[in-house]
Amino acid sequence: MAAMPPGTLVPRDWVLERLSEDVPGVPAAVTRAPPARVDLTIRDLARLFGKQPSTVRAWVERGDFPGAYKLHGKEWRVPVSGVEAFQNWQRRAKSDTRPSAWRMVRRSDAASRSESGQDPVTTRSAHGNAEA
Repeated sequence: MAAMPPGTLVPRDWVLERLSEDVPGVPAAVTRAPPARVDLTIRDLARLFGKQPSTVRAWVERGDFPGAYKLHGKEWRVPVSGVEAFQNWQRRAKSDTRPSAWRMVRRSDAASRSESGQDPVTTRSAHGNAEA
């Protein structure tokens, strides 16, 4: 400490840790974790999901995050529980293996064409466009 220049700002917890290391039999100081942020902003969520803030704002306004509210009537805040609910909903949607209605129609069309033997023949022109 004596080697430090006057006016140096040193974190209190760091000093306490260093002081307790030098004294045998005295446990090292326990540093407290910074308080957890209770509610997330649109910018926080955008960073978390790797999306633009406008996209996340649309999700929040659509009601995808339960418990979201506006602070002072203008800034959205989303509780951690709302983020967890959104992520769980996304996981369930991805794990749903049923094909969409569009795919079901395409499969039934393909099956009926193969049964009738009328599969369209597709060739490529010199320009790379598909021609039937």
